[in-house]
Amino acid sequence: MKKEFILTLLGIMAVSANAQVCQGYADMKDLKEIKTHRKFGAEFDLYLQNAWGVGLMVRKELNPYLDWNIIGASFMSGWGRDETPDKVGTVNARLMGLRAHTNVCKNLGVYAEATPGYTYRYSSVHVSNYYYGNGLYYSGNLDSKAHYFGLDCGAGFLLGKHLGLGYNFSFFVNKNGNDHIHWGRISIIF
Repeated sequence: MKKEFILTLLGIMAVSANAQVCQGYADMKDLKEIKTHRKFGAEFDLYLQNAWGVGLMVRKELNPYLDWNIIGASFMSGWGRDETPDKVGTVNARLMGLRAHTNVCKNLGVYAEATPGYTYRYSSVHVSNYYYGNGLYYSGNLDSKAHYFGLDCGAGFLLGKHLGLGYNFSFFVNKNGNDHIHWGRISIIF
């Protein structure tokens, strides 16, 4: 019974989403306008918090309100003396996500997106007298490398056609546990 209910619900959602797509194209005047509306684009991102990061995303517009995040990559590191890119970093590869957006008024819009993928995190930081909590201290290099399933979720404002300001939540999970990072994000869309 549960399976039938879930399949029915997914079917209704798919038909509703398709109707929205068709309605968006019904408002356009001719086929030429539809073809020019479906285009590829890219986005350069700058991530900020107590660390920094850069990223690039390539996407295809599916309809006036929905984009397909085809492929993206980003790198994050820290600001500190011991957090240089050769010592601390997070490398993300993202595939097959979705981005929904709409205009609120003429030059202001909102967006929300989610894009899954792969994350590699590494750290090689020298510490002196690192306290483990059980009475033991450690001095030397703390080396760690880990592979994760990663998910980026973001939301924010579109200021005109080429600038976005938003929030990005990066979630990482592997067999040893999970982790997350909160980022402020400035996007240049072209």
